[in-house]
Amino acid sequence: MKRWLTTKEAEEYTNLCFKTLKKYYLEGFIYAKKAGNKWLWDRESIDAFLGEDDLKTEALLHEVKQCG
Repeated sequence: MKRWLTTKEAEEYTNLCFKTLKKYYLEGFIYAKKAGNKWLWDRESIDAFLGEDDLKTEALLHEVKQCG
C-alpha cells in the first residue's frame, strides 16, 4: 500500500472530508504536504492517529456527521 494519498484517496481511506483532514493536519495530528495545488496525505500518520484509542474514534464519527 502506498504511503502518500491524494485527497480523494485519503477521504475514502478515512471516511473523513477534506475539511476534517485539514483540521487534523493543522493541529499536528497527521502529516500532509502540498504538491503544486494538490494535497498529499501521509497514510502512516493517519494510521497512527486513528489507531490511538476508542474515544478518538467516537470524536471522529461526530465530525464525519458535520461534514456530510
